[in-house]
Amino acid sequence: MAAFRSPYKLYMVFSVMYYLLVPALSAQLELNRRLKDEGVHERRKGHRQDEVVVYSRKRKQGWSGNEIVAHLQVPRRTIYDWINKYAVCNKGEMVNKPNKVEMEVDDRTRKFVLKLREKYDWGPCRIERYIRKARPKGIKPVGHCSIYTLFVEEGVNQPIDFIRKTWGKRRFERMHSNSLWQADFKLTEDDRWLLTFLDDHSRFVPGGKIGHDATTEFVLKLFKRCGKKYGFPEQVLTDQGAQFYCAEKEGKKRGESEFTRTLKELGVRHTVASKRRPTTIGKVERFHRTYEEETWRYKILGTFLRYYNYQRIHQALGYQTPAEVYFRGLLNKCNY
Repeated sequence: MAAFRSPYKLYMVFSVMYYLLVPALSAQLELNRRLKDEGVHERRKGHRQDEVVVYSRKRKQGWSGNEIVAHLQVPRRTIYDWINKYAVCNKGEMVNKPNKVEMEVDDRTRKFVLKLREKYDWGPCRIERYIRKARPKGIKPVGHCSIYTLFVEEGVNQPIDFIRKTWGKRRFERMHSNSLWQADFKLTEDDRWLLTFLDDHSRFVPGGKIGHDATTEFVLKLFKRCGKKYGFPEQVLTDQGAQFYCAEKEGKKRGESEFTRTLKELGVRHTVASKRRPTTIGKVERFHRTYEEETWRYKILGTFLRYYNYQRIHQALGYQTPAEVYFRGLLNKCNY
């Protein structure tokens, strides 16, 4: 404010503002007066044919393009687009149209979508991508918005009644398959333990087994079987469960459990997640949630794993199956 204390400088500032604003205000007042005299302000707003007619008429009367655009309150480019359309269209076709057009779903596609919903409990996006990818015979592609509308009409929509909790925003994913496996236990409804090994890159499950005892011997037996079938990973990520990790006691070094020593002998590095950080092994946790939601359709675990690995498309994988991503990742790892 010190720069404006001089009366001369203050006078110069007001002079510049006066000479800049007064002509603009005068031009706007003149434009409003002319519009009032012509009575064109009573046009039907939103009707393109009226706006094109007003533009053409005022152009013949000598109005400048800026004056007409200011009166219609639309971009200049839009006006010229409307004029080009007006030359080849009827006036009835120039009215404003909705941005979204509902896609009609034929009866056969409608039944197919509802069948997928009933059988797999898939959402609109997964069903849309499955149809586009599998291309079932006689089924037309349909958008997820139309599928959602169909769910609401048929009463099969299942909206959540709570706010999803966000644990964290940091995500990680290994570049190749068999770079990192995540492992964890899950207590099933019949009080047995489900052990799962899951590939971090592809979410492919090389092995899972249900047993009565969650012991280290049980873990190592399944891990060796998976390694012989698919190859051992470079690293295994687990929580601090007693089957994987041990505290500093009984003369043992901290973290050197039987599981860790066996992995060292196999050339595999063991990494342990921090306490109270469930998202560190969140991918295998998410698999266990999928198992809870969808395993009721299958009698045995092996059948469910084949469905999960080779048939169920995954949203986080770009609606590909884990097997597609896993084996492609192995090939890329060999060529890397």
